[in-house]
Amino acid sequence: MEENAPGPSTPPPADSPAVVNVQKPLNNSSMTQGFLAVISLLPCVISGAVLGFTGVSMWNLPLTFRNATWFASLAALGAAGGCLISHSLMNAFGPRGSVLLSHVICAIGWMLKFSSWTTTNLLVGRALTGVFVGVVTVAATAHSSECFPARPTARPVVYTAIGVLCVYLAGSLLSYAQTAAVAMVVTIVSFVLVRSFVPESPAWLEARGRTGDAEYSRLKLRLQRQPDAESLEDGVEPSTRSAGDRSTSTEAIYRSVHRPEIYRPLLALTLHLALQQMSGPLVFVSYASQMVGDSGVRVLNGHFVAAVLAAFLVAGALVSTAMDHRESSATLAAAGTLTAGVVIAVYNLLRRMFLNRLGSQLLSFVPLLGMIVFAMSSSVGLVPHSPVPRYAAGEHVALAFGYTVAFAVIKCYPYVYAAVGWWVFAVFAVASALNIVYGVLMFSEPESSKQKRNTAAKRSSVGPAV
Repeated sequence: MEENAPGPSTPPPADSPAVVNVQKPLNNSSMTQGFLAVISLLPCVISGAVLGFTGVSMWNLPLTFRNATWFASLAALGAAGGCLISHSLMNAFGPRGSVLLSHVICAIGWMLKFSSWTTTNLLVGRALTGVFVGVVTVAATAHSSECFPARPTARPVVYTAIGVLCVYLAGSLLSYAQTAAVAMVVTIVSFVLVRSFVPESPAWLEARGRTGDAEYSRLKLRLQRQPDAESLEDGVEPSTRSAGDRSTSTEAIYRSVHRPEIYRPLLALTLHLALQQMSGPLVFVSYASQMVGDSGVRVLNGHFVAAVLAAFLVAGALVSTAMDHRESSATLAAAGTLTAGVVIAVYNLLRRMFLNRLGSQLLSFVPLLGMIVFAMSSSVGLVPHSPVPRYAAGEHVALAFGYTVAFAVIKCYPYVYAAVGWWVFAVFAVASALNIVYGVLMFSEPESSKQKRNTAAKRSSVGPAV
């Protein structure tokens, strides 16, 4: 070592070039972010399994008709409660922490459902798994919108539809208790994977003063920090606003709910979600095999047709996420439900007036086509959300109300069908028609606003972080 060599604490000469160490991502390909997106939305698959659990196996349970309707509908009521507490959980634990906590509740619910077949355990377990659905609806949507904005397929509705398909297949092959046991194991595996691999929301970490953790989270998610000026559009907060910022403003929302700029968008969104659920998307998920028979399909097994319809549900979810505007996908879904309801109602009317038994069987493909359209259209209402890319203050309250309406519709469907028969599909069609008219009147944007929003979206698109 030279005698005059600089020591470890000696500053470098002023004319020497500065050396900057840039930490690279773990993997230069997009596989890392894709893997994290799948793992972070794995709870949505379980959410779909919860909602569709009664679709093919409900009438195999040791329940009376009245208790069976309670069992089918309590998941939606629990989801409403989960939406109401979601923001408090996100404020305290973050979106990822809230999802992890909800896994514990869901695992307990599954265990109650397969460990004992008493009516109390079944109903309580169903309600607890519904709470999981509500928390995941809000927290997973906020997390995926912030962390995976450049991946259209990284949306909760796609994975929820996949969960419905999986539980239909499992329910067709396994017993009720075996299906619940498998679902509990998957819930535990999901907890371990999310806990091990998925980072917390960078915005929530920054809001808590943990800037180092926030930067590491951005690096792992391959995100770039966006300027504050780009996160607003015409003074309206977009739906991709960070979950941490939403949660901290919840109390202020309740204090200022009497202001027109707060309650008017909230009421508009609430009525839209109510009409959406009155058109029957969660009714289809909860009573799939029964609705196949109610629609007039007589030539195929109801469980097999329900599994096929769940595949079309996944296809509809993929189509809705590929569309540029939520407003367009919501309107198209309502139009599909309207068409399906009219086709099924007209077919059953003609069948009763003119067709004999043989003719009904030969033309059974007509209501089957109607149910396929109904299934694809139901994908949009599978995870309630705003039809426009704007964040409405108190949106979780509107989501809770939407799930409450879904609870009432699911609970009443068997009674309404027993009273009016296939005319219930005409009721779904009327609700869809009202939803179309209401959506056009309340949520349509002028072309100038759409162009401005598209320009802002292109400007704020994210690439791989370096």
